Amino acid sequence: MDTALLGLIAPLLPVIEERTGASEAALGISLAVYAVPIVFLSLPLGRAADAVGRRSLLIGGLTLTAAGSGLIAVSDSLAVLMAGRAVQGVGSAASWIAALAVVSDLAPPGKRGEAIGVALAATSIGSIAGPALGGVTADLLGFAAPFLIVCGTSALLAASVATVFPREARRAPPETPAWRSIVRATRSRIGAVAIAITVAGAGVLGLVELVAPLDLDSRLGLSSSAIGLLFALSIAVDAPLAPIGGRWGDRRGRRGPAIVGLATLALSVALLAAFAGTLGAALALGLFGAGFSLAFAAAVPWLDEAFGAVQRGLGYGLLNLLYATGYAIGPLLGGAMLELASADFAYVVAAVLLAAGAAALALLRMPGAQRPRDVLVTSPE
Repeated sequence: MDTALLGLIAPLLPVIEERTGASEAALGISLAVYAVPIVFLSLPLGRAADAVGRRSLLIGGLTLTAAGSGLIAVSDSLAVLMAGRAVQGVGSAASWIAALAVVSDLAPPGKRGEAIGVALAATSIGSIAGPALGGVTADLLGFAAPFLIVCGTSALLAASVATVFPREARRAPPETPAWRSIVRATRSRIGAVAIAITVAGAGVLGLVELVAPLDLDSRLGLSSSAIGLLFALSIAVDAPLAPIGGRWGDRRGRRGPAIVGLATLALSVALLAAFAGTLGAALALGLFGAGFSLAFAAAVPWLDEAFGAVQRGLGYGLLNLLYATGYAIGPLLGGAMLELASADFAYVVAAVLLAAGAAALALLRMPGAQRPRDVLVTSPE
């Protein structure tokens, strides 16, 4: 649900542009505003996940997601829509941090990467299915329909968490200051690489979700439904690859899936610049989903291992902050490059940077990452 919100609005950008008269740069801001509040709240929310537990964050986050979605559904201007996206972003930050921490808490020994991979498969489905949900339901039922669906589903999920999750005893707050834990994790090689992959991957996702729909609309004249379905096609390769990439990392080290993921992302974005029709765009977006899945199947367990069990919530708060930073930068850069140059220019720049990252990781020595451990800092329990 949380990651579906990222791309839900993407196929509706041509409609919003027509309804509001917004410029391409303003449309980029409307995408990025979802991520901006996350930049300021992810670390406090991650700390709260370690101190007060996961249940409260899940309920509060889902409730805010429902409220923000309802606000967008009744919006009649770009300003109100952006306000709703900001509320969605706050809710998503809380529930996403808590949910991934729960998955990691419950992972069997030696299978944390695979367990996180299963969770990432769900996030992959959401990130790709979001555009399909937005495009198809808006075409069939009207602009408000996808946001009302998210509103109702989030409220139902909040009620389910309140019913199913046991109440948690308040935990003792961690003694190490948050900034010191973050610096220590960042100084570890696996932590630094995980941070770089997270920012780059989220950035290129935000760029593609802005540039590709507008490009497909202008170049091929595709409808919102067709654009949404093109994004959704990558589910077939995206979701199954996340657990496979996680298992690959558990058994043979995480650098392999990370390098292959970044290289595949670079190829996919380059193909977006070269595609000659709908089938070419479908192939490029399918490869994009595969590369994104493999890269994050390595990056997320790396960051989890850098923080360990005691401060896992803080680690996922940092992950959310990094993801939001990248996802805020991507559409802004994409919109600027569209106005200054072209969609092909944006694709080529992204492809070159991703390919350089894959090559650098292949040359980097990472002895600590070859045999991943379940936890680097163990809980007193």
